[in-house]
Amino acid sequence: MARGDTRARLLDAAAAVVRRDGAQALTLDAVAAQAGVSKGGLLYHFRSKQELLRAMVLAWVDQFEREIEAAAEQEGGSFARGYVKASDPSGWAEAERATEFGLLAALIADPSVLAAARSRYERWQERLQAEAVDVTVARLAADGLWIVDLLGLGPPTGDMRQRVAARLLELAGGGAP
Repeated sequence: MARGDTRARLLDAAAAVVRRDGAQALTLDAVAAQAGVSKGGLLYHFRSKQELLRAMVLAWVDQFEREIEAAAEQEGGSFARGYVKASDPSGWAEAERATEFGLLAALIADPSVLAAARSRYERWQERLQAEAVDVTVARLAADGLWIVDLLGLGPPTGDMRQRVAARLLELAGGGAP
């Protein structure tokens, strides 16, 4: 098996541990067992739990960026509208929601890992800020919607959710969908 394949398998295993058992159960031993490799094999790819977490966060923001770019393409090239659409968690599978919740918990438990996400978010904010103030408001509101949905803090549902999503797209530019 190629080195990249093993690394990807280990990241998938780490996500599976977080989904199944929560962020507190993310140990190198648990990930190695889930992936079916020795702990030494895991340490060959990730020298520490912190390095594994950093790689998980980078994989997470890489995936989010791909989703933003794909949605932006559907939205006529608007990065802001792509960001808003990609941020809407209403269509996520339960496994995605559990993984993101676990990563959020891991970020809180080890703030040094946040550096992996901060620079990417700063770059996205610079792109948005160049467009307009309302675009930045749309990004911050979309992030808020993501958080309340992820944590189950009374997210809007039904018609209200559709109206909120439409308003966010209006703020992001180009009118409602």
